[in-house]
Amino acid sequence: MINKFLKIMLGLFIVVSGLFIAQPQVEAASYSSYWYPQGKVGLMKPTIVFEFVKSDITPEFKSYTMKIDQVKVDAQWDIGRMVLSYTPTADLKVGEHTVHIVMELKEDGYMPLEKSWTFRVDEKAISDLPAAPTAQQVEGIKAINDYRVMHGLNPLTFNKNLTYAAKLHAQYLETNKVSESGVSMHEENSKLPGYIGSKLYERGMYASYAGNFSEDVSYNGNSQITITQAIDGLFDAPYHRTPFLTLDAIEIGLDKQGDYTVIEFGLTNEWNSRLVVSPAPGDPYVPIDFAGHETPDPIRNHPGTKYPVGYPIMAQLSGRFVRDVQLVESKLTDSTGKEIDLLPNTPKDDDHLQTEVMLVPTQPLSPDTVYTAYVKLSVIEDNQPKLYEKKWNFRTEPIASIGKSKLHSDSTAYLKKMSETGTLQHVVSFGLTDNKFILDDIKVPMKQRPIIKDGSSYLWIRDLAGALGASVEWDDKQKAAIYTKQGRTITLFTTKSAYALNGVEVATDSPAILDNDSTIIPVRLLSEVLGAKVDYEDQTRTVRISY
Repeated sequence: MINKFLKIMLGLFIVVSGLFIAQPQVEAASYSSYWYPQGKVGLMKPTIVFEFVKSDITPEFKSYTMKIDQVKVDAQWDIGRMVLSYTPTADLKVGEHTVHIVMELKEDGYMPLEKSWTFRVDEKAISDLPAAPTAQQVEGIKAINDYRVMHGLNPLTFNKNLTYAAKLHAQYLETNKVSESGVSMHEENSKLPGYIGSKLYERGMYASYAGNFSEDVSYNGNSQITITQAIDGLFDAPYHRTPFLTLDAIEIGLDKQGDYTVIEFGLTNEWNSRLVVSPAPGDPYVPIDFAGHETPDPIRNHPGTKYPVGYPIMAQLSGRFVRDVQLVESKLTDSTGKEIDLLPNTPKDDDHLQTEVMLVPTQPLSPDTVYTAYVKLSVIEDNQPKLYEKKWNFRTEPIASIGKSKLHSDSTAYLKKMSETGTLQHVVSFGLTDNKFILDDIKVPMKQRPIIKDGSSYLWIRDLAGALGASVEWDDKQKAAIYTKQGRTITLFTTKSAYALNGVEVATDSPAILDNDSTIIPVRLLSEVLGAKVDYEDQTRTVRISY
Protein backbone atom coordinates (compact mmCIF):
# COMPACT_ATOMS: atom_id res chain seq x y z
CA MET A 1 0.00 0.00 0.00
CA ILE A 2 1.26 3.52 -0.90
CA ASN A 3 1.07 6.16 1.83
CA LYS A 4 2.67 9.52 2.64
CA PHE A 5 4.66 11.00 5.50
CA LEU A 6 3.22 14.50 5.92
CA LYS A 7 5.34 17.40 7.19
CA ILE A 8 3.48 20.42 8.57
CA MET A 9 4.72 23.81 7.34
CA LEU A 10 1.70 25.94 8.35
CA GLY A 11 -1.14 25.03 10.60
CA LEU A 12 -4.51 24.63 8.87
CA PHE A 13 -5.50 21.14 7.60
CA ILE A 14 -8.55 20.11 5.67
CA VAL A 15 -9.53 16.46 5.18
CA VAL A 16 -10.45 15.87 1.52
CA SER A 17 -11.26 12.30 0.34
CA GLY A 18 -9.05 10.80 3.03
CA LEU A 19 -5.96 12.90 2.23
CA PHE A 20 -4.40 15.45 4.55
CA ILE A 21 -3.69 18.70 2.72
CA ALA A 22 -1.91 21.58 4.44
CA GLN A 23 -2.62 25.19 3.49
CA PRO A 24 -0.75 26.88 2.09
CA GLN A 25 2.08 24.28 1.92
CA VAL A 26 2.71 20.65 2.85
CA GLU A 27 5.75 18.47 2.12
CA ALA A 28 5.09 14.76 1.66
CA ALA A 29 7.35 11.71 1.41
CA SER A 30 5.78 8.67 -0.26
CA TYR A 31 6.30 5.09 0.86
CA SER A 32 4.79 1.69 0.27
CA SER A 33 4.40 -0.76 3.12
CA TYR A 34 3.48 -4.33 3.93
CA TRP A 35 2.14 -5.75 7.17
CA TYR A 36 1.94 -9.32 8.30
CA PRO A 37 0.26 -11.58 9.27
CA GLN A 38 -3.14 -11.13 7.71
CA GLY A 39 -5.92 -13.68 7.54
CA LYS A 40 -5.36 -17.12 9.03
CA VAL A 41 -2.02 -18.27 10.47
CA GLY A 42 -0.89 -21.76 11.45
CA LEU A 43 1.64 -20.82 14.12
CA MET A 44 0.86 -19.79 17.69
CA LYS A 45 3.97 -17.59 17.78
CA PRO A 46 3.85 -15.92 14.35
CA THR A 47 6.36 -13.21 13.53
CA ILE A 48 4.52 -9.88 13.25
CA VAL A 49 5.96 -7.49 10.69
CA PHE A 50 5.48 -3.97 9.39
CA GLU A 51 7.83 -3.36 6.48
CA PHE A 52 8.67 -0.36 4.31
CA VAL A 53 8.94 -1.86 0.86
CA LYS A 54 9.86 1.41 -0.81
CA SER A 55 10.31 4.95 0.48
CA ASP A 56 11.42 8.35 -0.82
CA ILE A 57 13.45 8.73 2.36
CA THR A 58 15.21 6.39 4.79
CA PRO A 59 12.98 6.77 7.82
CA GLU A 60 14.70 7.22 11.19
CA PHE A 61 12.37 6.99 14.15
CA LYS A 62 12.69 8.52 17.59
CA SER A 63 10.04 6.15 18.90
CA TYR A 64 8.01 3.18 17.79
CA THR A 65 5.33 1.19 19.58
CA MET A 66 3.62 -2.07 18.76
CA LYS A 67 0.63 -3.39 20.68
CA ILE A 68 -1.06 -6.78 20.34
CA ASP A 69 -4.58 -6.81 21.71
CA GLN A 70 -3.79 -3.46 23.41
CA VAL A 71 -0.74 -4.89 25.20
CA LYS A 72 2.61 -3.25 24.38
CA VAL A 73 5.26 -5.69 23.14
CA ASP A 74 9.03 -5.46 22.65
CA ALA A 75 9.11 -4.86 18.89
CA GLN A 76 12.46 -4.19 17.20
CA TRP A 77 13.29 -1.77 14.37
CA ASP A 78 15.79 -2.96 11.73
CA ILE A 79 16.87 0.14 9.79
CA GLY A 80 18.79 -1.91 7.23
CA ARG A 81 15.72 -3.91 6.23
CA MET A 82 13.30 -1.10 7.20
CA VAL A 83 11.24 -3.58 9.22
CA LEU A 84 9.50 -3.33 12.58
CA SER A 85 8.96 -6.86 13.87
CA TYR A 86 8.07 -8.93 16.90
CA THR A 87 7.88 -12.66 17.58
CA PRO A 88 5.80 -13.66 20.62
CA THR A 89 7.62 -15.57 23.34
CA ALA A 90 4.44 -17.38 24.39
CA ASP A 91 1.68 -18.98 22.35
CA LEU A 92 -1.14 -16.69 21.27
CA LYS A 93 -4.65 -17.93 21.81
CA VAL A 94 -6.67 -19.40 18.97
CA GLY A 95 -8.83 -16.71 17.39
CA GLU A 96 -8.56 -13.09 16.24
CA HIS A 97 -5.81 -10.70 17.35
CA THR A 98 -5.33 -6.97 16.69
CA VAL A 99 -2.00 -5.28 16.00
CA HIS A 100 -1.57 -1.52 16.39
CA ILE A 101 1.65 0.38 15.66
CA VAL A 102 2.68 4.02 16.09
CA MET A 103 6.00 5.28 14.69
CA GLU A 104 7.37 8.84 15.11
CA LEU A 105 10.11 10.20 12.85
CA LYS A 106 13.18 11.87 14.35
CA GLU A 107 12.81 14.87 12.07
CA ASP A 108 10.36 17.35 13.54
CA GLY A 109 7.16 18.23 11.79
CA TYR A 110 6.14 14.88 10.37
CA MET A 111 2.92 13.32 11.57
CA PRO A 112 3.21 9.94 13.36
CA LEU A 113 2.61 6.84 11.28
CA GLU A 114 -0.20 4.67 12.62
CA LYS A 115 -1.48 1.33 11.39
CA SER A 116 -3.88 -1.29 12.75
CA TRP A 117 -4.75 -4.71 11.36
CA THR A 118 -6.04 -8.10 12.49
CA PHE A 119 -5.13 -11.74 11.99
CA ARG A 120 -6.52 -15.03 13.28
CA VAL A 121 -4.63 -17.94 14.83
CA ASP A 122 -6.06 -21.12 13.33
CA GLU A 123 -7.42 -23.85 15.58
CA LYS A 124 -4.94 -26.25 13.90
CA ALA A 125 -1.98 -23.96 14.61
CA ILE A 126 1.15 -25.45 16.14
CA SER A 127 3.47 -23.94 18.74
CA ASP A 128 6.91 -24.45 17.18
CA LEU A 129 8.50 -25.63 13.95
CA PRO A 130 11.36 -28.14 13.66
CA ALA A 131 14.62 -26.21 13.60
CA ALA A 132 16.37 -28.67 11.28
CA PRO A 133 15.32 -30.48 8.10
CA THR A 134 14.54 -34.20 7.97
CA ALA A 135 16.93 -36.59 6.23
CA GLN A 136 14.66 -36.59 3.17
CA GLN A 137 14.59 -32.79 3.09
CA VAL A 138 18.39 -32.66 3.40
CA GLU A 139 18.60 -34.96 0.38
CA GLY A 140 16.26 -32.71 -1.59
CA ILE A 141 18.08 -29.49 -0.69
CA LYS A 142 21.37 -31.07 -1.77
CA ALA A 143 19.89 -32.13 -5.11
CA ILE A 144 18.59 -28.62 -5.81
CA ASN A 145 21.89 -27.03 -4.79
CA ASP A 146 23.75 -29.46 -7.06
CA TYR A 147 21.89 -27.88 -9.99
CA ARG A 148 22.35 -24.32 -8.76
CA VAL A 149 26.08 -24.60 -8.15
CA MET A 150 26.49 -26.27 -11.54
CA HIS A 151 24.96 -23.12 -13.08
CA GLY A 152 27.16 -20.76 -11.07
CA LEU A 153 24.42 -19.78 -8.60
CA ASN A 154 24.47 -19.52 -4.81
CA PRO A 155 23.29 -22.57 -2.84
CA LEU A 156 20.00 -22.21 -0.98
CA THR A 157 19.60 -22.49 2.79
CA PHE A 158 16.90 -24.32 4.73
CA ASN A 159 13.95 -22.21 5.91
CA LYS A 160 11.63 -23.83 8.42
CA ASN A 161 8.61 -21.64 7.59
CA LEU A 162 8.82 -22.37 3.86
CA THR A 163 9.23 -26.04 4.74
CA TYR A 164 6.05 -25.87 6.84
CA ALA A 165 4.18 -24.32 3.91
CA ALA A 166 5.53 -26.99 1.56
CA LYS A 167 4.62 -29.82 3.92
CA LEU A 168 1.05 -28.65 4.48
CA HIS A 169 0.46 -28.13 0.76
CA ALA A 170 1.97 -31.54 -0.09
CA GLN A 171 -0.32 -33.14 2.51
CA TYR A 172 -3.31 -31.35 0.97
CA LEU A 173 -2.38 -32.58 -2.52
CA GLU A 174 -1.83 -36.17 -1.36
CA THR A 175 -4.98 -36.30 0.79
CA ASN A 176 -7.19 -35.01 -2.01
CA LYS A 177 -5.38 -36.72 -4.93
CA VAL A 178 -5.42 -33.37 -6.71
CA SER A 179 -3.55 -34.47 -9.84
CA GLU A 180 -6.30 -36.97 -10.63
CA SER A 181 -8.93 -34.21 -10.48
CA GLY A 182 -7.32 -32.15 -13.24
CA VAL A 183 -7.20 -28.87 -11.28
CA SER A 184 -4.07 -26.81 -10.67
CA MET A 185 -1.68 -28.27 -8.11
CA HIS A 186 -0.72 -24.70 -7.11
CA GLU A 187 -4.16 -23.89 -5.68
CA GLU A 188 -6.32 -25.19 -2.84
CA ASN A 189 -10.08 -25.53 -2.42
CA SER A 190 -11.48 -24.30 0.89
CA LYS A 191 -14.07 -27.09 0.86
CA LEU A 192 -11.44 -29.86 0.90
CA PRO A 193 -9.60 -31.26 3.94
CA GLY A 194 -6.19 -29.81 4.72
CA TYR A 195 -6.96 -26.40 3.18
CA ILE A 196 -4.71 -23.56 4.40
CA GLY A 197 -4.98 -21.03 1.55
CA SER A 198 -6.08 -20.89 -2.05
CA LYS A 199 -3.18 -18.80 -3.32
CA LEU A 200 0.55 -19.06 -2.78
CA TYR A 201 0.81 -15.89 -0.70
CA GLU A 202 -1.98 -17.09 1.62
CA ARG A 203 -0.09 -20.32 2.30
CA GLY A 204 3.03 -18.30 3.00
CA MET A 205 1.07 -16.19 5.47
CA TYR A 206 -0.28 -19.31 7.15
CA ALA A 207 3.28 -20.60 7.65
CA SER A 208 4.45 -17.20 8.95
CA TYR A 209 6.72 -16.53 5.97
CA ALA A 210 6.68 -12.84 5.15
CA GLY A 211 8.97 -12.76 2.10
CA ASN A 212 8.44 -13.34 -1.61
CA PHE A 213 8.63 -16.90 -2.88
CA SER A 214 7.84 -19.13 -5.84
CA GLU A 215 6.68 -22.73 -5.97
CA ASP A 216 7.36 -25.96 -7.87
CA VAL A 217 5.09 -29.00 -7.53
CA SER A 218 5.75 -32.52 -8.82
CA TYR A 219 3.37 -35.46 -9.17
CA ASN A 220 5.02 -38.77 -10.03
CA GLY A 221 2.27 -41.36 -9.70
CA ASN A 222 4.70 -43.54 -7.78
CA SER A 223 5.28 -43.00 -4.08
CA GLN A 224 8.52 -45.02 -4.31
CA ILE A 225 10.16 -42.26 -6.35
CA THR A 226 12.79 -40.56 -4.19
CA ILE A 227 12.74 -36.83 -3.57
CA THR A 228 15.92 -36.51 -5.66
CA GLN A 229 14.23 -38.25 -8.59
CA ALA A 230 11.21 -35.96 -8.23
CA ILE A 231 13.53 -32.93 -8.27
CA ASP A 232 15.36 -34.26 -11.33
CA GLY A 233 12.03 -34.52 -13.13
CA LEU A 234 11.12 -30.94 -12.23
CA PHE A 235 14.48 -29.64 -13.43
CA ASP A 236 14.16 -31.37 -16.80
CA ALA A 237 10.74 -29.77 -17.36
CA PRO A 238 11.56 -26.30 -18.76
CA TYR A 239 8.84 -24.22 -17.08
CA HIS A 240 9.60 -25.85 -13.74
CA ARG A 241 13.33 -25.39 -14.26
CA THR A 242 13.07 -21.60 -14.03
CA PRO A 243 12.87 -21.35 -10.19
CA PHE A 244 16.04 -23.46 -9.94
CA LEU A 245 17.87 -20.88 -12.06
CA THR A 246 16.56 -17.74 -10.34
CA LEU A 247 19.48 -15.56 -9.34
CA ASP A 248 17.53 -14.04 -6.47
CA ALA A 249 16.57 -17.25 -4.66
CA ILE A 250 18.23 -17.41 -1.23
CA GLU A 251 16.39 -20.04 0.83
CA ILE A 252 14.18 -23.03 0.42
CA GLY A 253 11.54 -25.24 1.95
CA LEU A 254 10.42 -28.57 0.54
CA ASP A 255 8.59 -31.74 1.43
CA LYS A 256 7.37 -34.96 -0.18
CA GLN A 257 4.11 -36.63 0.76
CA GLY A 258 3.22 -39.78 -1.18
CA ASP A 259 3.21 -39.00 -4.90
CA TYR A 260 3.62 -35.23 -4.42
CA THR A 261 6.72 -33.09 -3.92
CA VAL A 262 6.41 -29.36 -3.15
CA ILE A 263 9.32 -26.91 -3.28
CA GLU A 264 9.10 -23.30 -2.08
CA PHE A 265 11.90 -20.96 -3.25
CA GLY A 266 12.40 -17.93 -0.97
CA LEU A 267 13.43 -14.79 -2.89
CA THR A 268 15.34 -11.66 -1.94
CA ASN A 269 14.27 -8.14 -2.85
CA GLU A 270 17.83 -7.21 -3.82
CA TRP A 271 17.62 -8.31 -7.42
CA ASN A 272 20.61 -8.19 -9.76
CA SER A 273 20.66 -8.52 -13.53
CA ARG A 274 22.32 -11.55 -15.06
CA LEU A 275 21.79 -14.00 -17.91
CA VAL A 276 21.71 -17.66 -16.86
CA VAL A 277 21.66 -20.39 -19.51
CA SER A 278 20.82 -24.08 -19.21
CA PRO A 279 22.20 -26.64 -19.95
CA ALA A 280 25.11 -25.15 -18.06
CA PRO A 281 28.23 -24.22 -20.05
CA GLY A 282 30.60 -27.18 -20.07
CA ASP A 283 28.03 -29.68 -18.75
CA PRO A 284 29.40 -33.06 -19.91
CA TYR A 285 26.27 -35.17 -19.28
CA VAL A 286 23.17 -33.42 -20.67
CA PRO A 287 20.04 -35.54 -21.33
CA ILE A 288 19.24 -36.03 -25.01
CA ASP A 289 15.46 -35.67 -24.90
CA PHE A 290 12.32 -34.55 -23.10
CA ALA A 291 9.15 -36.65 -23.16
CA GLY A 292 6.69 -33.97 -22.02
CA HIS A 293 4.30 -34.59 -19.11
CA GLU A 294 4.52 -30.92 -18.07
CA THR A 295 1.68 -28.49 -17.48
CA PRO A 296 1.58 -26.18 -19.35
CA ASP A 297 2.77 -28.13 -22.39
CA PRO A 298 5.97 -26.51 -23.77
CA ILE A 299 5.09 -27.42 -27.38
CA ARG A 300 1.40 -26.45 -27.28
CA ASN A 301 2.13 -23.46 -29.56
CA HIS A 302 3.88 -25.63 -32.16
CA PRO A 303 1.23 -27.72 -33.98
CA GLY A 304 2.47 -30.97 -35.48
CA THR A 305 5.33 -31.38 -33.02
CA LYS A 306 5.36 -34.66 -31.12
CA TYR A 307 7.25 -36.01 -28.14
CA PRO A 308 9.96 -36.90 -27.50
CA VAL A 309 11.74 -33.68 -28.43
CA GLY A 310 15.31 -32.63 -27.74
CA TYR A 311 16.34 -31.51 -24.28
CA PRO A 312 15.02 -27.94 -23.82
CA ILE A 313 17.47 -25.03 -23.66
CA MET A 314 16.69 -22.09 -21.35
CA ALA A 315 18.03 -18.53 -21.34
CA GLN A 316 16.82 -16.70 -18.25
CA LEU A 317 17.29 -13.11 -17.13
CA SER A 318 16.93 -12.04 -13.52
CA GLY A 319 16.43 -8.47 -12.44
CA ARG A 320 13.78 -6.23 -10.89
CA PHE A 321 14.03 -3.67 -13.67
CA VAL A 322 14.23 -6.10 -16.61
CA ARG A 323 11.29 -6.18 -19.02
CA ASP A 324 10.36 -6.69 -22.67
CA VAL A 325 12.69 -9.64 -23.20
CA GLN A 326 12.83 -10.56 -26.89
CA LEU A 327 14.72 -13.26 -28.75
CA VAL A 328 16.92 -11.70 -31.44
CA GLU A 329 18.85 -14.78 -32.57
CA SER A 330 19.42 -18.39 -31.54
CA LYS A 331 21.32 -21.36 -32.91
CA LEU A 332 22.27 -24.89 -31.92
CA THR A 333 24.87 -26.87 -33.87
CA ASP A 334 26.38 -30.32 -33.38
CA SER A 335 30.07 -31.26 -33.52
CA THR A 336 29.99 -31.42 -37.33
CA GLY A 337 28.54 -27.92 -37.62
CA LYS A 338 25.07 -29.16 -38.56
CA GLU A 339 22.37 -26.77 -37.37
CA ILE A 340 19.60 -28.26 -35.23
CA ASP A 341 15.99 -27.13 -35.73
CA LEU A 342 14.66 -25.28 -32.69
CA LEU A 343 11.16 -24.33 -31.52
CA PRO A 344 11.32 -20.93 -29.77
CA ASN A 345 9.03 -19.94 -26.89
CA THR A 346 9.35 -16.31 -25.78
CA PRO A 347 7.40 -13.91 -23.54
CA LYS A 348 5.89 -12.47 -26.73
CA ASP A 349 4.04 -15.69 -27.59
CA ASP A 350 4.07 -17.68 -24.33
CA ASP A 351 2.06 -16.31 -21.40
CA HIS A 352 3.97 -18.52 -18.94
CA LEU A 353 7.31 -16.85 -19.69
CA GLN A 354 8.30 -13.42 -18.36
CA THR A 355 12.05 -12.87 -18.62
CA GLU A 356 12.92 -16.32 -20.00
CA VAL A 357 13.33 -17.79 -23.46
CA MET A 358 12.86 -21.49 -24.17
CA LEU A 359 14.42 -23.27 -27.17
CA VAL A 360 13.19 -26.81 -27.85
CA PRO A 361 15.01 -29.01 -30.40
CA THR A 362 12.42 -30.66 -32.65
CA GLN A 363 14.11 -34.06 -32.35
CA PRO A 364 16.06 -35.81 -29.57
CA LEU A 365 19.73 -34.91 -29.54
CA SER A 366 22.42 -37.49 -30.31
CA PRO A 367 24.09 -39.24 -27.38
CA ASP A 368 27.68 -38.41 -26.42
CA THR A 369 27.83 -35.41 -28.74
CA VAL A 370 29.21 -31.90 -28.24
CA TYR A 371 26.75 -29.11 -29.09
CA THR A 372 27.29 -25.37 -29.40
CA ALA A 373 24.42 -23.09 -28.39
CA TYR A 374 24.02 -19.36 -29.03
CA VAL A 375 21.39 -16.86 -27.91
CA LYS A 376 21.03 -13.11 -28.28
CA LEU A 377 18.33 -11.27 -26.33
CA SER A 378 17.16 -7.68 -26.39
CA VAL A 379 15.72 -6.27 -23.15
CA ILE A 380 14.72 -3.06 -21.48
CA GLU A 381 16.72 -2.71 -18.27
CA ASP A 382 16.40 0.34 -16.03
CA ASN A 383 14.32 1.83 -18.87
CA GLN A 384 17.27 1.52 -21.26
CA PRO A 385 17.62 -0.91 -24.21
CA LYS A 386 20.30 -3.55 -23.74
CA LEU A 387 21.54 -6.69 -25.52
CA TYR A 388 22.57 -9.93 -23.84
CA GLU A 389 24.27 -12.71 -25.79
CA LYS A 390 25.90 -16.00 -24.90
CA LYS A 391 27.69 -18.77 -26.81
CA TRP A 392 28.56 -21.97 -24.98
CA ASN A 393 29.14 -25.71 -25.37
CA PHE A 394 27.67 -28.74 -23.66
CA ARG A 395 27.89 -32.48 -24.22
CA THR A 396 25.10 -35.03 -24.12
CA GLU A 397 25.32 -38.12 -21.95
CA PRO A 398 26.03 -41.53 -23.53
CA ILE A 399 23.19 -43.23 -21.66
CA ALA A 400 20.08 -41.88 -19.92
CA SER A 401 20.38 -40.60 -16.32
CA ILE A 402 24.11 -41.18 -15.90
CA GLY A 403 24.62 -37.42 -15.64
CA LYS A 404 22.20 -37.07 -12.74
CA SER A 405 23.79 -40.02 -10.96
CA LYS A 406 27.25 -38.49 -11.29
CA LEU A 407 26.10 -34.99 -10.32
CA HIS A 408 24.33 -36.06 -7.14
CA SER A 409 26.96 -38.61 -6.10
CA ASP A 410 29.83 -36.08 -6.23
CA SER A 411 28.95 -32.56 -7.36
CA THR A 412 32.50 -31.32 -6.67
CA ALA A 413 33.98 -33.86 -9.09
CA TYR A 414 31.24 -33.00 -11.58
CA LEU A 415 32.13 -29.30 -11.47
CA LYS A 416 35.78 -30.16 -11.95
CA LYS A 417 34.89 -32.22 -15.02
CA MET A 418 32.91 -29.25 -16.38
CA SER A 419 35.95 -26.99 -16.13
CA GLU A 420 38.35 -29.37 -17.86
CA THR A 421 39.39 -28.53 -21.40
CA GLY A 422 39.93 -31.08 -24.13
CA THR A 423 37.94 -34.13 -25.13
CA LEU A 424 36.10 -36.06 -22.43
CA GLN A 425 37.03 -39.74 -22.39
CA HIS A 426 34.48 -42.28 -21.25
CA VAL A 427 35.46 -45.61 -19.74
CA VAL A 428 33.12 -48.60 -19.60
CA SER A 429 33.97 -51.93 -18.03
CA PHE A 430 32.13 -55.17 -17.40
CA GLY A 431 32.85 -58.69 -16.26
CA LEU A 432 31.81 -61.56 -18.48
CA THR A 433 29.67 -62.95 -15.65
CA ASP A 434 28.21 -59.60 -14.56
CA ASN A 435 24.65 -58.34 -14.86
CA LYS A 436 25.78 -54.71 -15.00
CA PHE A 437 28.45 -52.55 -16.59
CA ILE A 438 30.26 -49.60 -15.06
CA LEU A 439 30.27 -46.41 -17.14
CA ASP A 440 32.34 -43.51 -15.82
CA ASP A 441 32.17 -45.01 -12.31
CA ILE A 442 28.37 -45.37 -12.41
CA LYS A 443 26.81 -48.84 -12.30
CA VAL A 444 24.26 -49.44 -15.08
CA PRO A 445 22.13 -52.62 -15.17
CA MET A 446 22.47 -54.84 -18.23
CA LYS A 447 19.26 -55.95 -19.85
CA GLN A 448 20.91 -59.24 -20.79
CA ARG A 449 23.94 -60.93 -19.25
CA PRO A 450 26.99 -61.73 -21.42
CA ILE A 451 26.93 -65.34 -22.62
CA ILE A 452 29.55 -67.93 -23.50
CA LYS A 453 28.95 -69.64 -26.85
CA ASP A 454 31.38 -72.05 -28.54
CA GLY A 455 34.12 -70.85 -26.22
CA SER A 456 33.62 -67.15 -27.06
CA SER A 457 32.09 -64.40 -24.91
CA TYR A 458 29.20 -62.44 -26.40
CA LEU A 459 27.41 -59.19 -25.45
CA TRP A 460 23.92 -58.05 -26.36
CA ILE A 461 24.37 -55.27 -28.92
CA ARG A 462 21.82 -52.95 -27.28
CA ASP A 463 23.61 -53.12 -23.94
CA LEU A 464 26.86 -52.35 -25.73
CA ALA A 465 25.35 -49.46 -27.68
CA GLY A 466 23.92 -47.99 -24.50
CA ALA A 467 27.27 -48.16 -22.77
CA LEU A 468 28.96 -46.45 -25.72
CA GLY A 469 26.40 -43.74 -26.42
CA ALA A 470 25.29 -45.19 -29.75
CA SER A 471 21.98 -46.12 -31.34
CA VAL A 472 20.96 -49.50 -32.77
CA GLU A 473 18.25 -50.43 -35.25
CA TRP A 474 17.34 -53.79 -36.74
CA ASP A 475 17.38 -54.21 -40.52
CA ASP A 476 15.16 -57.22 -41.12
CA LYS A 477 15.94 -57.37 -44.84
CA GLN A 478 19.67 -57.76 -44.22
CA LYS A 479 19.18 -59.60 -40.91
CA ALA A 480 21.62 -57.15 -39.42
CA ALA A 481 21.88 -54.78 -36.47
CA ILE A 482 22.75 -51.23 -37.57
CA TYR A 483 25.01 -49.54 -34.99
CA THR A 484 25.34 -45.75 -35.44
CA LYS A 485 27.42 -43.16 -33.63
CA GLN A 486 28.66 -39.75 -34.81
CA GLY A 487 28.83 -40.58 -38.50
CA ARG A 488 30.14 -44.11 -37.93
CA THR A 489 27.67 -46.74 -39.15
CA ILE A 490 28.42 -50.40 -38.54
CA THR A 491 26.25 -53.09 -40.07
CA LEU A 492 26.55 -56.26 -38.00
CA PHE A 493 25.38 -59.11 -40.20
CA THR A 494 24.04 -62.20 -38.45
CA THR A 495 23.93 -64.46 -41.52
CA LYS A 496 27.51 -64.19 -42.74
CA SER A 497 31.06 -63.79 -41.42
CA ALA A 498 31.31 -60.08 -42.13
CA TYR A 499 30.38 -56.61 -40.99
CA ALA A 500 30.20 -53.32 -42.92
CA LEU A 501 31.83 -50.08 -41.78
CA ASN A 502 30.19 -47.05 -43.42
CA GLY A 503 29.04 -49.30 -46.24
CA VAL A 504 32.36 -51.08 -46.80
CA GLU A 505 32.08 -54.79 -46.07
CA VAL A 506 34.86 -56.43 -44.04
CA ALA A 507 35.34 -60.17 -43.47
CA THR A 508 35.69 -61.43 -39.89
CA ASP A 509 35.99 -64.79 -38.19
CA SER A 510 33.99 -63.41 -35.22
CA PRO A 511 30.66 -62.24 -36.64
CA ALA A 512 27.57 -61.17 -34.74
CA ILE A 513 24.92 -63.86 -34.31
CA LEU A 514 21.27 -64.12 -33.33
CA ASP A 515 20.46 -65.70 -29.98
CA ASN A 516 16.76 -65.95 -29.11
CA ASP A 517 16.02 -63.09 -31.53
CA SER A 518 18.68 -60.88 -29.92
CA THR A 519 21.79 -59.74 -31.75
CA ILE A 520 24.91 -60.57 -29.77
CA ILE A 521 28.46 -59.60 -30.64
CA PRO A 522 31.67 -61.38 -29.60
CA VAL A 523 34.03 -59.45 -27.36
CA ARG A 524 36.92 -60.09 -29.78
CA LEU A 525 35.08 -58.13 -32.48
CA LEU A 526 34.77 -55.01 -30.33
CA SER A 527 38.15 -53.46 -31.11
CA GLU A 528 37.68 -54.10 -34.83
CA VAL A 529 34.38 -52.30 -35.20
CA LEU A 530 34.07 -49.67 -32.47
CA GLY A 531 37.04 -47.45 -33.13
CA ALA A 532 37.72 -47.59 -29.41
CA LYS A 533 40.48 -48.97 -27.24
CA VAL A 534 39.47 -52.36 -25.88
CA ASP A 535 41.43 -54.13 -23.13
CA TYR A 536 40.69 -57.56 -21.72
CA GLU A 537 41.96 -58.74 -18.35
CA ASP A 538 42.03 -62.51 -18.51
CA GLN A 539 42.43 -63.09 -14.77
CA THR A 540 39.24 -61.22 -13.84
CA ARG A 541 37.56 -61.78 -17.21
CA THR A 542 36.86 -58.06 -17.41
CA VAL A 543 36.51 -55.99 -20.57
CA ARG A 544 37.49 -52.32 -20.44
CA ILE A 545 36.60 -49.97 -23.30
CA SER A 546 37.91 -46.39 -23.55
CA TYR A 547 36.36 -43.99 -26.06
